[in-house]
Amino acid sequence: MSTGHVKASAAVGHLATLVLALILASGCAGARPADPAPGAQFTFLPEWEPHEAVWMGWSPSPERRPVQIEMIRALAPHVTVRLMVTSDRRKAEASEALSAAGVDLKSVEFFDYPISNFWMRDPGPHFISDGRRLAVADFGWSAYGYPGELLIGSFNLQRHAVVLKLATRLKLPVVATPVVAEGGGLDASDGAILSYKGTALQRNPGVPIEEIEREYLRVYGKRKMVWLDQSPLADRMFSGPKIANYFGDGANGHIDEYARFVDNQTIVIAQIDPADADNPLGRADLEILRANLAQLRAATNVDGQPFRVVTLPVPALRHHVRTGPLREEQKNRDFLGAVYRDFKVGDEVHWVPATSYLNFVISNGVVLVARYWREGLPEREREKDEYVRRTLQGLFPDRRVVQIDPMAINLTGGGMHCTTLQQPRIGGR
Repeated sequence: MSTGHVKASAAVGHLATLVLALILASGCAGARPADPAPGAQFTFLPEWEPHEAVWMGWSPSPERRPVQIEMIRALAPHVTVRLMVTSDRRKAEASEALSAAGVDLKSVEFFDYPISNFWMRDPGPHFISDGRRLAVADFGWSAYGYPGELLIGSFNLQRHAVVLKLATRLKLPVVATPVVAEGGGLDASDGAILSYKGTALQRNPGVPIEEIEREYLRVYGKRKMVWLDQSPLADRMFSGPKIANYFGDGANGHIDEYARFVDNQTIVIAQIDPADADNPLGRADLEILRANLAQLRAATNVDGQPFRVVTLPVPALRHHVRTGPLREEQKNRDFLGAVYRDFKVGDEVHWVPATSYLNFVISNGVVLVARYWREGLPEREREKDEYVRRTLQGLFPDRRVVQIDPMAINLTGGGMHCTTLQQPRIGGR
């Protein structure tokens, strides 16, 4: 990242913190639940532990709903889905669509709330448990550290207030920290957290990494951080393109796009086939992911033992990128000049969806994972889908692996995992 990008990101981070403070001070967040008693040992349980429920937010965008419906249809036989809706009209709309898809609505609990939290994974609530009761982990929030136009034009900072309002409504205590993180930026085993160091520093400008690490471990109740240096460019956001003339939304450095725990000893990580690195973005990310892989192979768990590292492929970008001239309406939406500042209407640009096999969802009896092959694509892409299915089935032998096309969500910067958040079953181990 250039010096200019660092300064811009830091300024936006401070702006986001100030705006959020004003929101909370004005009462938008409601009364804050009390912190747990000193000494309470809460922990964020690994995703493979039993779930009481999976939270989702009904999308305000009709284009994304078919993906959600497929996800809920796969989840509902195994776990309660708590679906946030913003109005009675949205509830009726969701009920009708789910019923038409054959979903048993007895497995869906609707939760009325005025803010639709489609990207549920990130603003929370992040449920933590001490084995007898639940609490909510509340990290600081800076709207993904997005630069200028993206922060103001696309993300409502009030979404973070949902954490506190839901904690109050559910009568759950809060474990809070001013240190910034999003749910998709932290992946957890029983004793460790996997994350990107570059993302942590970008979200917390001026805060030493040692302090960030200490707070991540305290709030999630873990013993060790497993750091990778930086995330691939495909998921990052800058004041300008990701690289060359490649643009796209993203979570700005989330680990759940590229590396995940699947048990306490095993981490899966994405790797780009060199034959698919036929563009500037692919070539850059090929090297970053290779470096991430080397770091993982050198890393150790809480007992000082090396991890088992399993690689998964990356869909070939050339089959999914949207290429065309920069349109006037796109240029006009960039009202602070943060994105297309060096481009003019008519210039060729590439829009990169957040395609990933690693953004899978683990729940009771089921794993939801992406599939990308469609009619007209090379057989090699179909083979990637099948390889990922077989590999995950081997890693989760007691769960059914369900493949879903997530492209409608990918085009807006995230994946299926980003849209869900598990609520652990108390005493469910």
